[in-house]
Amino acid sequence: MLLRLALGDLRHRRLRNRLIVWYAGLCPVALLTSGASGSQWLQHGLVAVVGFLVLLALFAVHAMGGGDVKLGTAVLAWAGSANVANVLLVISVSGLIVALMGLLFNARCLRRIFARGWRRRMRRALRVQRGVPYGVALAVGGLFVMPGYLTS
Repeated sequence: MLLRLALGDLRHRRLRNRLIVWYAGLCPVALLTSGASGSQWLQHGLVAVVGFLVLLALFAVHAMGGGDVKLGTAVLAWAGSANVANVLLVISVSGLIVALMGLLFNARCLRRIFARGWRRRMRRALRVQRGVPYGVALAVGGLFVMPGYLTS
């Protein structure tokens, strides 16, 4: 689901609500199967609510899209308080990498190098004028959280 969300954000700058809902809906299932205590459920919920409010403020100033707010909230719900700092770091670094790749692929002096085949498609996907596909960074953060649930 996260990979499909990332690819959709790269291609169309849209995150499909259905996939976000499925991903978010699996969080309680993962908590239930991992035997999380009531306080852990509360911590995951609290991180999701605080994250939603921060992301909503970014949406209000047009710094983030609505799909990014929803996916970011779901990723933070998965992270919980134990992993939130690490996940935020992973999301930030991967977002920076995506933004720098967009600048690199769209640099005027390098356009001729990236004019053919997959490079042209990548340049089009990372076009700076379309904005940074931050859903990619959020999906990377979501993938970072998953191994903790798979091993428990």
